[in-house]
Amino acid sequence: MKIRIASWNMHFGFSRRLNNAAWEYLLNQVQPDFFLFQEGKPPVEMQDAEHLVWAEIGGTRKWGSGVYSPGYELREESIETSFRGAISIANATVESGEIALISMYGLMELSGPTKGYAIPNLHRMLSDLTGLFNGHIRGKRNIIMAGDLNASTQIDVQQRNRSHEILFDRIRDFRLQDVYELSGNKSHVQTLRHARSATPWQNDYCFISKSIAAGFVGYQIIDDEEVQRFSDHNILVVEMNL
Repeated sequence: MKIRIASWNMHFGFSRRLNNAAWEYLLNQVQPDFFLFQEGKPPVEMQDAEHLVWAEIGGTRKWGSGVYSPGYELREESIETSFRGAISIANATVESGEIALISMYGLMELSGPTKGYAIPNLHRMLSDLTGLFNGHIRGKRNIIMAGDLNASTQIDVQQRNRSHEILFDRIRDFRLQDVYELSGNKSHVQTLRHARSATPWQNDYCFISKSIAAGFVGYQIIDDEEVQRFSDHNILVVEMNL
């Protein structure tokens, strides 16, 4: 059975007046079976507990990460973490069995007065998810994890270190595979249009368990006029047979 998974940073904090239109575009034009979103806030009429797992990050951030499915019931997976709203986990039952869908946002933290980094928080999030990855929470499950990590090995070149590469190595060590690599792509894929940089930044990713990697069909990056109107991130769509 073919499943469409979309991941998108919706940029709610800067385009909230377009929020309903962005959701309509996503659901009507992209038509995902599962939508993993970051910096998002579902319209009130869509906040159905059976089809949505979502939380605000809190404070001044009235948006957060979540998982929405128009056709599948979702069950929230609660783990012990201080990153609720940056991580949201939903379980769903598809034809081949249960999958855990993790929407992740690379929450930045300041190092010094001005410089921000996501890598320290991402490592903390992966540590919080270790029990789920290793099957210690309700047993082994197939996992799909996607989101805006605010991470890219492109930054390692600028910093002259391996901090981002080490993060992705750690994800691989949990037997999660990058869909870009599964497709044979050996270059970076632009998912972020940064107004102050000409670099074609890749911030958005999808990782799937090796146990379901054989079902990977392909991925698509959607970057059209409508997407550009709503967010500075492109939409990542992954197709799988599950």
